[in-house]
Amino acid sequence: MAETQQQPQPPATQAPQQPQKVTDIIRAFRPAKSFKTSKQETPNYVTSLDFDDQGDYLVAAGDDETIQVFDIKEGKSTKSVPSKKYGVHLARFTHHSRQVLHASTKVDHSLRLLDLHNEGYVRYFSGHTDKVTCLALSPGSDSFISCSKDDTVTLWDVGSRNPQGKLKLATPYLVAFDPSATVIAIASQSTSSVLLYDFRNYDKPPFSTFDLAPFEETYTPSTRGRAWTRLEFSNDGKYLMVGTDYHGHYILDAFEGTIKAFLTGKNGSPGRAAPVSSSAKPLGQGDSCFSPDGRYVIGGAGDSQDMLVWDLQQERETNATLQPMVRLPHRGRTALVEYNPRYNMLASADKDIVFWQPDEASK
Repeated sequence: MAETQQQPQPPATQAPQQPQKVTDIIRAFRPAKSFKTSKQETPNYVTSLDFDDQGDYLVAAGDDETIQVFDIKEGKSTKSVPSKKYGVHLARFTHHSRQVLHASTKVDHSLRLLDLHNEGYVRYFSGHTDKVTCLALSPGSDSFISCSKDDTVTLWDVGSRNPQGKLKLATPYLVAFDPSATVIAIASQSTSSVLLYDFRNYDKPPFSTFDLAPFEETYTPSTRGRAWTRLEFSNDGKYLMVGTDYHGHYILDAFEGTIKAFLTGKNGSPGRAAPVSSSAKPLGQGDSCFSPDGRYVIGGAGDSQDMLVWDLQQERETNATLQPMVRLPHRGRTALVEYNPRYNMLASADKDIVFWQPDEASK
């Protein structure tokens, strides 16, 4: 993807902003608008965030069992859909901005396709016998993949309620498509490995296996085999990120599995058991993401109130660790963060949802 990003359409009283490179504005991001997700005395937590393909809408799931949709250009919440019966987690737009796919947290472990226009369910996808830990949609088709604590990875198509295929693996916790939609990566925590499959031949053995055990021994020995929260390819296909809950994030060469950098600077955990909670902790989907140009990783600072930015072109320390290039000031914890695929804006969340935009005065 090209490095030039557009800015969200400003209010009519302002002149339109020209598209800018991520490099030019990455240090200037500041919180621009905040949305409270609960009016209760005991605040609820946002558990997932996702932008639609065009970057015009954001969908958020919360542990109050509600789906919220935000209009990015208008900068406001446009819809709130309760899912009290089934619960909701890992809400994801399909390639249609009126359809949202989500996992259930109650009743059963089915996936559900929601039509936002009439607020009714279009289809259920049944088959998992335990909690779904990750959902990934193909960037090139209506296929999607789910991982579950039942030790299965299931391939689906949005248009059919029947599984298109299934893999039996040890703790397949996280899954991601590469940008070409031809490779799927599956992260298995208990085996400290990431398996790469040819999506067209998923029933064949993985064509590559990345062993992260040596890296865990070096960088995260106290959480070996657990606390993985995010699996994501960079848009240029060069890097694969394995995000963790506490110590930092692994940046791997997407072809060879070698360590390119270990991102440090977090101050503890964001307080989320991700991606599935078996404790009193709220759910989460990881607190880090790539910028659209693949050069930067933006993430939470753990239990401190900054947002961190790492520059993958910056020189590493001798042990391949990489410190943040900048800390973006914030007044709250960042437990989730997503970069808009089309516009230069970020969304982060913990108890509230925050929209970030570049502040011209901070550049």
